Amino acid sequence: MKTSPSADAAEWAARVEQERAGREQAEAALAEAQARVAALEQQLAGSVVRARREHAQLMALVQNLRLGLMQVDSEGQIQFVSQHFWDLFGLPPVAGPAEGGPAIPPAAVRIEAAFEDPEAFTRRAWALHAAGQTVLQEPFVLADGRVLELDYLVLDPLGAGRLICYRDVTERHLAEQRLLAQSAFYEGVLEQVPSAVAVFDDAHRYLFVNPAVEPDPATRAWMLGRTSAEACAQRQRPAAISQRRAAAFAEALRTQQEQAWEETRSGPDGPVHVLLRYRPVRLPDGSLRVISSGVDITERTLAAEMLLRQQTFYESILNLLPVDVAVFDAEHRFLFVNPASISDPAVRRQIIGLTNEEYFALRRKQQPDGIRQQREQYFNLAVRTRADVTWEEMRTDHKQRPQLMLRHLRPVFEPDGTLRIVVGAGIDITARYTAEKLQQNVQAMLRAQETFVRQILDALPNVIYMSDPDGSVSFTNEAFRSLSAQAQHQQNPDSDPVTAEEVRQLHGLTALVRATQRPQARELPFTLTSGETRFYEVEKRPMQRPDGQLGVLSVGTDVTAVKRARQELERREKQYHDLVFYSQALICTHDLHGKLLSVNPAVERLLGRPANELVGSYLHDIVLPESRAALQAYFDGDMTLQTQEQTLVVLTRAGERRHVHCYSYPVLEAGAPPYVVASGYDVTPAVQAEQALQQAKREAEENALAKEAFLARMSHEIRTPLNGVLGMAALLQKTPLTDPQREYLNTMQHAGRHLLALLNDVLDMAKITTHHLELNHASFDLAVALQGAGQTVAALAAEKSLHLEIELPAPTGPRVLGDAYRLHQVLLNLLSNAIKFTERGSVQLGARVLHETAQELLLRFWVQDTGIGIAPDQQAHIFEAFAQASAETSLRFGGTGLGLAISRQLVEQMGGSLQLYSEPGLGTTFSFQLVLPRATEGPALQTPAPAEASYEGLRGLRVLLAEDNPVNQRIAVAVLEHWGVQVQAVGNGLDALAQLLKYSFDVALLDIRMPGLSGVQVTQALRRHPDPARANVPIIALTANAFEADRAAYLAAGMNACLTKPYEEAALCQLLLELTGSRP
Repeated sequence: MKTSPSADAAEWAARVEQERAGREQAEAALAEAQARVAALEQQLAGSVVRARREHAQLMALVQNLRLGLMQVDSEGQIQFVSQHFWDLFGLPPVAGPAEGGPAIPPAAVRIEAAFEDPEAFTRRAWALHAAGQTVLQEPFVLADGRVLELDYLVLDPLGAGRLICYRDVTERHLAEQRLLAQSAFYEGVLEQVPSAVAVFDDAHRYLFVNPAVEPDPATRAWMLGRTSAEACAQRQRPAAISQRRAAAFAEALRTQQEQAWEETRSGPDGPVHVLLRYRPVRLPDGSLRVISSGVDITERTLAAEMLLRQQTFYESILNLLPVDVAVFDAEHRFLFVNPASISDPAVRRQIIGLTNEEYFALRRKQQPDGIRQQREQYFNLAVRTRADVTWEEMRTDHKQRPQLMLRHLRPVFEPDGTLRIVVGAGIDITARYTAEKLQQNVQAMLRAQETFVRQILDALPNVIYMSDPDGSVSFTNEAFRSLSAQAQHQQNPDSDPVTAEEVRQLHGLTALVRATQRPQARELPFTLTSGETRFYEVEKRPMQRPDGQLGVLSVGTDVTAVKRARQELERREKQYHDLVFYSQALICTHDLHGKLLSVNPAVERLLGRPANELVGSYLHDIVLPESRAALQAYFDGDMTLQTQEQTLVVLTRAGERRHVHCYSYPVLEAGAPPYVVASGYDVTPAVQAEQALQQAKREAEENALAKEAFLARMSHEIRTPLNGVLGMAALLQKTPLTDPQREYLNTMQHAGRHLLALLNDVLDMAKITTHHLELNHASFDLAVALQGAGQTVAALAAEKSLHLEIELPAPTGPRVLGDAYRLHQVLLNLLSNAIKFTERGSVQLGARVLHETAQELLLRFWVQDTGIGIAPDQQAHIFEAFAQASAETSLRFGGTGLGLAISRQLVEQMGGSLQLYSEPGLGTTFSFQLVLPRATEGPALQTPAPAEASYEGLRGLRVLLAEDNPVNQRIAVAVLEHWGVQVQAVGNGLDALAQLLKYSFDVALLDIRMPGLSGVQVTQALRRHPDPARANVPIIALTANAFEADRAAYLAAGMNACLTKPYEEAALCQLLLELTGSRP
């Protein structure tokens, strides 16, 4: 039996404490002896002869101690070494000052070579000397396998030095190993118990699992330390089973009473019904265990098999007791000797029938004749006094070492007073101070083992009892006692005819076993006091008692549920027949080749064919060709392994195609060919609806792709000329202008930027509706985001004399993770709307922390104005694309109506919902809430400050510009040459690739769409160049395609960056600086 680590630790701690107490007593005794010698020397100083005699007695006492002693004074001189010390280490004795000689030289006591690890021993010896502290019971292993225990005693500080004591504890070490082996044996015996037995700790973790629970050793090893819930999950038990076990376990702990219930689970041959029990047990050390037992009540022979294993278990324990046992007759002849007494089986067989004198004559070399005489004296004493006799015997073991045995004789007399046998036992008590403790521990463990085994028997649901020849019951388990408490059979068996008949049958079966001396089994009724009748499968088996009389072991298994289940099964068979016949589901059976064995009326109605026509035909002839491949794949597989689910198309007699979704269940019965039960439903309407839905989905996806392609093309065609308009305007802005000219220029730039914003809004709306808009996830500062949005519209608010207020969240500047650009876009749209529809008053932008944790923040954002407000009947349509509050509002204030639609979609994609509160004439408030994760410590992403309008770091760069649009080419050349860049411009892809292969450039600007070769094709060709310097020239894509997917494709093709037309001069120059490593 395995014990828990805490129990082992407690046992060893108790043992160490016992031995320490013994050492302390020995030290106290030695100190007392030294004090007594000193007193005697003072009192008898005048009598030298007597003093020498006392000294000699003291030395003799020390020399006869079973301790290897060495005394070292404060100067390091060896004053005394006991004889046992020399004997322990096999050294020649040297007399010291205590025996009238000089100080013993250190070389005479060099013992390190005798140890298993001399170097480790030497290091430890010097460490003890340097520490100068007492150390007790430190173990060392000698080279010959013996185990010594060291006491290093630092004596009083008056200069007496140190006392070094060695004890041979080899026997105790071996006894401990035997104890561990015995524990393993008990556990091995329990593993042979046929019942499903497991032991849990108070946390429902497995401590022990026998093979009846789980045959696979690897799985059993995995289960140890796991909870019952984890084991159920691993073994794929239903969740209801795990929950029921957990509830029963909790109830057993709460009530400290046994919990029993029936559990049903799937087995290879059908449902398996198991009666489970949880019994809480308090062990002698105070720890709590729960013993689980399970009995498969579908197997009636379980009780007999379990009884046989229990009988083998007890016999194994008796045969393996670690005690010398011998049995003698009245003439002191050997009748029995166990292996613990004489290990050689040949010698054991040889001495059977020999007298004690003949035995000692045979083993004269091993044992002296005095032991023979002593044993005969005690044998005669036990016979004469008719009582037990105990004595201690000193003998030599097989290694000729002294061995102290505790002998015990017990005479056994016949009823007439004649001596029958004498039982002898012997226990090795050589190391008395440890052996007695070890004996107590062994006895305690045996008692605990017996208690544990009895608890297992009590935990079993089988009724077990032993009947003696006189009819009395000598042994019962808890199930028997519980059943007896519910019956009146023993109190008044003749009071009721039914009860009397049950008792008669039970006693008759017992008498039959005694008469035939063979096991008998029968199903018997048993009526309870409640009036309920239960049925038991009773097996009675003859069992020989030690006194030769015949007892009867009875084992009863409650089969009431099985009997009732059989009756219930017959009733349900009829129900199942009616269910199949009247069911609207399509039900049939077929063999493993698809030949129909039976069909129900629903199948007849679907196919329009009678049952006698269908039975005998094959499924291949019923399903349409399009389903035959799937059907054949099913037949080609192992149909007996699992349930199959598939949809087949069949043709009715009327020529109609019907879709049938069916489930096939293999049925395996012993002694009968396997077959398949198939059930299904006509799912034709659902299939037709699904096909219509798929067609609608395909049409919707095609429309979305066409819309996206149209918008991409439109964006490209508008951005290309718009780049020329805004680019030329930027160049014109650098020239001297009159005031009217500058006003015209500003109007043109404003109109161009408005057109660009409209284009971006339309593209954003297209990305949202086609689910192509992806959010960024980066760290940013909320305060910076709010202030950036406010600064963007500050000039517009100032033009209308509006008060712009920004309320930042507290604490100021929390860093979060999210898409700062899209949040900025939402806030900017809301602010622009608020300023547009507010003639006087104020506009407020704010954010507030509503709730926070260590991981995230719940924030509320709002934009509030004192504008014209929105009527309630107009608020329902305000978030629709291209919609405004009213036609009058659209004419008065302008705008596309896309801003709020885009903002609402962006907020929802970020996990929030854009809310509106407005009253006409009082103003409007837009708000939304977002949950944003906190960013890790470190600098948040900040919006880069506008660069200085100087890019002198670009001067001298060689740049290739490939642009097929003359206007856009002229603009780019003018911008770059303004900052001293050397520009080589070409109008198609072929010329661009030729220039790149012929000349060296610092950067290449390639338009995506060009005659000859596109910008992507030029990039791919250049990246394949064998010269790394030429192949790795930085390339910037110039494109009018604004979708993120296009940008990703350009970067994947090898381009380093991308500029979307129309682009700003600052963006182009800054990108050139970053790619070339230049500084402005």
